[in-house]
Amino acid sequence: MNPVDVRILCPGNNWMNIGSLLANGMGGYRSPLPDGSTIAAVTGTPPALLGMDGPRLVAEGRYQFGITTPTWALAMARLGRGPYAEPLPVKAVAAFAHDDRLALAVRRETGITSLHEIAEKRLPLKVSMPGREMGHPARWVMDEILAQYGFSEEDLVSWGGTRLDDRPRAQNAPDVVPADPSFDAVFDEAIMTMRWQKLTTQYDLRFLPLDDDVLAHCAEIGMPAGVIEKDRLRGVDADVPAIDFSGWVLYCADDLPDELAYLAVRALDEQKGAITARFTGPTRPLTSPVNLRECCRDLPVPLHPGAEAYYREQGALT
Repeated sequence: MNPVDVRILCPGNNWMNIGSLLANGMGGYRSPLPDGSTIAAVTGTPPALLGMDGPRLVAEGRYQFGITTPTWALAMARLGRGPYAEPLPVKAVAAFAHDDRLALAVRRETGITSLHEIAEKRLPLKVSMPGREMGHPARWVMDEILAQYGFSEEDLVSWGGTRLDDRPRAQNAPDVVPADPSFDAVFDEAIMTMRWQKLTTQYDLRFLPLDDDVLAHCAEIGMPAGVIEKDRLRGVDADVPAIDFSGWVLYCADDLPDELAYLAVRALDEQKGAITARFTGPTRPLTSPVNLRECCRDLPVPLHPGAEAYYREQGALT
């Protein structure tokens, strides 16, 4: 067998923590790969766009594996729905616990209690949310949501508002500046991070619920509803209906050789302690330790047969 080059697309710091350890586990001493093979964890810019575009790049063979979030984004890619123009032949290898929601929060002093008010009153808000140039799934979802309430970023600007380009580079850094102090609203995900801890302790926020018809529209196109649980953050005074943003998923193309998918899960099994150890503290984005039995369940797309073989050997699938 000739040497192989394995590339794992890991756009962003969190996934590089996982991908680098997977690469180490797949290669190194006594690797079953042919001598001269290489395994690389690859990031790039802009990372969010690479995350969303990853399924296409993996399906085309530019990478053998990719990691993305939320898990439903991969289901959209396989079905050719939402931002994906055509179905992409991708399968799951492993899922990772990442308990997240998309949050729509406003400063209480604005008096806003509903997204309807923003359009009805044509409020000139300063809104912190990802720009379209980022290619971030949160922004794609926000465009869908705002359209259901009858306005857009362009409308906000025409009313005298602004989209603030203030999203921190490192949302979990202890010294993170969570938002431009002039903000009126923050529409974003990653609510487990230090950024949201600081936002909710430094400012009095109100979390806006999504209406049932909007949640139904989002679910119809593949974005499931979730709940920001009461008291999860300061200012969440009751359960808030939201869009679920949970889960990281490691995936590959349908035609990836079984041996490589098997080896990736074996590496995950061997490195699970080291991966878990890289995510610590109350604001850790990997919200539960890596558990092989959980990694192969509730997947958004079919499990690759090579990955499935390893899980069954270990008794994780019964």
